[in-house]
Amino acid sequence: MERLVLFDIDGTLVESSRVHVRAFSEAFMQVYRVSASIDMIEHHGMTDPAIIVEVLRRVGVDEETIQTKLEECMNAMIVSFNRLIEADRVCVLQGVEQLLEKLQTRHTLLGLVTGNLEPIARIKLEHAGLLHRFKLGAFGSDASDRAELVRLAVRRAEDRFGFHHGGRVFLIGDTPRDAEAGEKAGVTTIGVATGIYTQEHLQNAGADFVFMNLEDTDAFVNIIFARE
Repeated sequence: MERLVLFDIDGTLVESSRVHVRAFSEAFMQVYRVSASIDMIEHHGMTDPAIIVEVLRRVGVDEETIQTKLEECMNAMIVSFNRLIEADRVCVLQGVEQLLEKLQTRHTLLGLVTGNLEPIARIKLEHAGLLHRFKLGAFGSDASDRAELVRLAVRRAEDRFGFHHGGRVFLIGDTPRDAEAGEKAGVTTIGVATGIYTQEHLQNAGADFVFMNLEDTDAFVNIIFARE
């Protein structure tokens, strides 16, 4: 039986990057002429476009201006991130590379579901040495609703690789929004407390399985291949 395993990026595959935070702030100033930080809101698990809109509303930018310049802001973020990341490093979390390797040896289709804009996601994973592992993805630049991103990733797996969805899709993420999105999209969710949220937070959000981290790779493989 085929398996599709979808991963969040920040806090799941790699440590959350302050470079990404700085790229938002630079874009806010460059495009909207406001001094603002995404740390003003609880942004973990949100898509990048949704974060931009929420922060700008918080600092009083009017809705028409937000929407008119939104694409320009996203493009400015990408440019800033690409420049800033060169002086930084992307840290892969413990267990990630071993888990991806084990899943690939079982011919698992690996994908991404992330709130990152696609170019930022690709730059980030390229610097982490992980990009080649993933065959498809759904990104913050595709949709603002995270459940829709999960559905989109499944459709792309079906269209591009002939994947047949029969309850064999798994979403791994570190935030309650990941668990909630997976539940809405009808996939099995695995929460990992590798970000700012506890195992209890993830359980309360409806994750089907919860782990402290990704280091017990055999446990993940056993869950994913429990129904051959």
